[in-house]
Amino acid sequence: MKTVKYMIGENSVPFYGYIHEDGKALEGMYSERPAVIVCPGGGYIKLSPREEDPVVFPLFAHGYNVFVLKYSVGEAIRHSYPEAEAALAIKTLRENASELMTDRCKIAIMGFSAGGHVAASIACHWKRFGKESRPDAAVLCYPVITMGEKGHLVSTESLTGGDESLKSYYSLETQTDSDTSPCFIWHTFTDQSVDVYNSLAFAQALHEHNVPVDLHVYSQGIHGLSLGYNETGVEEKGVQSWMDLAIFWLDRMWSFSR
Repeated sequence: MKTVKYMIGENSVPFYGYIHEDGKALEGMYSERPAVIVCPGGGYIKLSPREEDPVVFPLFAHGYNVFVLKYSVGEAIRHSYPEAEAALAIKTLRENASELMTDRCKIAIMGFSAGGHVAASIACHWKRFGKESRPDAAVLCYPVITMGEKGHLVSTESLTGGDESLKSYYSLETQTDSDTSPCFIWHTFTDQSVDVYNSLAFAQALHEHNVPVDLHVYSQGIHGLSLGYNETGVEEKGVQSWMDLAIFWLDRMWSFSR
């Protein structure tokens, strides 16, 4: 395993990753692998550690190269929007794909809560930054989507500062088109922090534009479950299948197997 770290964007936010050794040199299958960029949640005011490295290692163990984007939060958002940092992170992987032993055509972004909003934002708005910034897939975990009536107030205020034009731009259920990246989405019906409406509305919008979407809504579970293990804060056995389902979805889309 190799590790790398970049400082990207106007705010020089950390973007670090874990890379597999050259599989061909080790008589393995791959010299280039798919990559997943992880965006932790935190209401755009902080970043949650339980949605960083604990999520990275199941993905790495499966054979992916995995990166974490510690995008701007709080007051720093005024100077560099997280969406732009996500675009730059994806572009950085593509520009350095050979060095990072990464397949430049198989780059996914995974986000949790507000980090899910970051991931969904670049999945919708990538044209603003150019095709090198388009994620090939997005995995959205109990994501913030809307900045409207059923949105998450803290995330909305932190990101937009109450600006109505930004609220409209970042209400992503209105921002999909046929070029939006394919999405895997999961949520719980009993999430009292980010209403399940966010995932349902976004999945419906994707479906209406014929964008591939895999939606999983679990019957119970609080917000911010991460992997659903005690190790990541709260055990919720009912949601623990989501990581395997997401990996299966990515594998099938990319024809990847260990």
